[in-house]
Amino acid sequence: MLAEELMKYLSEKHDFKVLIIETGFGEGQYLNDYIHGKRDDLKTILNKHNSTWRYRTKEFYQLMNWLKSYNKNNDDPFYIYGCEMQYVISDVNRIKAYLQKVNSDFPLEGFEKHLWQQIEESEKTAYYLSYARLKQHFIDNYEAFVAESSEKEFSMAYQHVAVLGQFVTAIIQHVEQRKRDFRDIYMEQNIEWILNFHGTDAKAMYWAHNAHVGDWIDNGIVDVTGYQLRKRYGNYYYNIATDFGTGEFLAFSQKGKMGTFGHKTVLEDTFTQCLQSFGKPNAFVNFRKAREDKKLSEFLNSRITTMSGAGAQVRNSNTETKELAKAFDGVIYLDKTTKINWAD
Repeated sequence: MLAEELMKYLSEKHDFKVLIIETGFGEGQYLNDYIHGKRDDLKTILNKHNSTWRYRTKEFYQLMNWLKSYNKNNDDPFYIYGCEMQYVISDVNRIKAYLQKVNSDFPLEGFEKHLWQQIEESEKTAYYLSYARLKQHFIDNYEAFVAESSEKEFSMAYQHVAVLGQFVTAIIQHVEQRKRDFRDIYMEQNIEWILNFHGTDAKAMYWAHNAHVGDWIDNGIVDVTGYQLRKRYGNYYYNIATDFGTGEFLAFSQKGKMGTFGHKTVLEDTFTQCLQSFGKPNAFVNFRKAREDKKLSEFLNSRITTMSGAGAQVRNSNTETKELAKAFDGVIYLDKTTKINWAD
C-alpha cells in the first residue's frame, strides 16, 4: 500500500509521526485508539464507527496493524486522524464519553444524519440549538472539566464540539456546491488544529484524493484543502500527486453502483505516457525542483493531459487536462495498479 510505504519513508528519514486521512474526525479517533492499543476490535471499528467504504480493505488492515505494531515496540508513536466533518455521529459519541468522564449530565442528542442526506428545516434548527448549548456548556464548565480530566483531553473534546459546528454550518447551505466548499475549508481547519495539537515541530502526511490535495481551484469552484494549506504553510506544505499507467481500481459508476474500472493501455501524447517511459517501473518527479529551470517551468505551469482515474466516482473521460504540475510539488507514478481487496 502506497500510504504505508510513504509513512515508513517519512518516519525514518524525516520524523513524520502523524497520518491524516480522508475520514471523519471522530471516526479517526477510534482508529487512533486501535493503533495505541486501547482497542483490539479493528473490524468493529471499521464497520460500526467508520463511514468510508475504501478503508474496509485488507490493505488498510495491513497499514493499521503496522502502525499498531510500531507503537507497541517504540517510544515515538504514530497518530492517525480523520479531517472530515460529513458524518459526525462518532464525534457525538466521543463527546458523550467525555461528558460522562467529567460527571456532566448534559443531554446531547441528534446528529444521526450525514451532510448529503435530506435534512428537514426543523432538524437543522434542532441540530444548531443542540450545538450552541453544548458549546456554551463547555465554555461555562472549562475549569471544572479540566480538573476532572486534563487540558489536553478538554482540548480534544472541544474540537469534537467544533466539528459539530462545522457540520451545522454546512447543512444550512441551500446550494450543494456551498456544502462542498465548506467541506474543503473545514478539512484544512481540522488539519491545522491537529498540527497545533501536536506542537510546533509536528509533521503530518495528509492522504487524500488529488482533487483535495492540489494547490488549485478544483472540486467545483472552491479553493480546495491543498490551496488553503499552501496559503497557511507556504513551502512547508509539499504536495504530491499520484498517477498511474494501467491497471484496475474500484469506484462508483455515474449511476452510483460500485464497480471495477481501469485502463489497459496508456494513450499517446499524454503526460502519463512520458512518466511511463521514464518509470522503471515506477517514478517520482520533483516538480518544485524542475520549475527552477525556466524552460521546464513554462511547460510545467501549463495545462497537461494525463490519464484519468477516479475519486469516489469514476470519471467520464479516460483523460483529464489540468495544471497538474503547477498545482503540485511532485508526482508519484505507478506503472500498474491493482484494485483494493475487501476485508473479510
